[in-house]
Amino acid sequence: MAKTFGVVGLGRMGYRTVLAGRAAGLDLAAVLDTAENPWGVTQDPSLAHTLVDTLDTFLARTPDVVAISTTADSHAPLFQAIAKAGIKTVLMEKPVACSVSQGLEMTCIAQEQDIHVMVNHNHRCWSVLKSIRALDGDTRFGRLKSFVIVQGAGGLGNLGTHYFDLSNWMFRCTPDSVAAIGTEPEAINPRGERFEDKGGAVLVSYPDQRRLLLEIGDDIGVIGGYEFRFERGRVLMPFTSDPPKAYVRKAETQALPKHFYGAALEEVPLADFVPGDVVKHTSDVFKDLSAGEHGNGATLSEATAALEVMIAARLAIERCAVVHLPLTSADRETTYTLA
Repeated sequence: MAKTFGVVGLGRMGYRTVLAGRAAGLDLAAVLDTAENPWGVTQDPSLAHTLVDTLDTFLARTPDVVAISTTADSHAPLFQAIAKAGIKTVLMEKPVACSVSQGLEMTCIAQEQDIHVMVNHNHRCWSVLKSIRALDGDTRFGRLKSFVIVQGAGGLGNLGTHYFDLSNWMFRCTPDSVAAIGTEPEAINPRGERFEDKGGAVLVSYPDQRRLLLEIGDDIGVIGGYEFRFERGRVLMPFTSDPPKAYVRKAETQALPKHFYGAALEEVPLADFVPGDVVKHTSDVFKDLSAGEHGNGATLSEATAALEVMIAARLAIERCAVVHLPLTSADRETTYTLA
């Protein structure tokens, strides 16, 4: 059972990771950040005494769990160094890497060296999404067939990979193909000018005519939401603290053909709603890691599969063509500088 943790990167996400690790009952051994005054220290000045500025000094503190809370372009080299140092438990932020080949290489290292890695795709931890996922195949709702996400103020890389992982998890499989049109960022990425994260409208096709439609871009400055569409019902869920609303065909219309337009719906209750909480969800992932379990979060393989969908979307935009999955070996080398 893990007792201590260390965090690489003390920006906004790194600071939340510190809070999450402590909430999971772990002691903070060290934080690695080379910035003169990291954002996390501005929020909690007491963190200054945990700061170190070299990886060797950080690893000398021998944390049981290392959390990589940096941008995706540094994940692979950091993971390789951490693995070489003998660390056996790692939490990594998303996106997992900047290319599929990087993700696959890290997966091989983890398997060969028996390193327990989880990627913080923490939508999987949210109880309401677990409840909606459990409706797939329900007697009244039927199978989940279509999943729509509308999101402003974001891009396909940093936020989009979250949603591609969520969709793979919801449908319990990986997709067959991706089509997309893109939007150009309107603003400089707040994480740095080197990061370029397109938005766009993306159609992801899964087996058995299931599909995800993701519409995302920083040219839209309003909050969006989810719609889960089942064979005989739907769930509407805003990106707010408001609970989702679920609707299903009434008993007298259940047997009508699916193409029968206008069958009456009734609202039905879902499980007790608890608003999403990034720190709480990340804390749940820490608890699993410290116990050597895999209940929440994504494996390296699962996170790489989500990244592969995102890379396919970018390629579809560039080629004005449908991109089929899995990607070719050459396309898996395609690299984007992701935050």
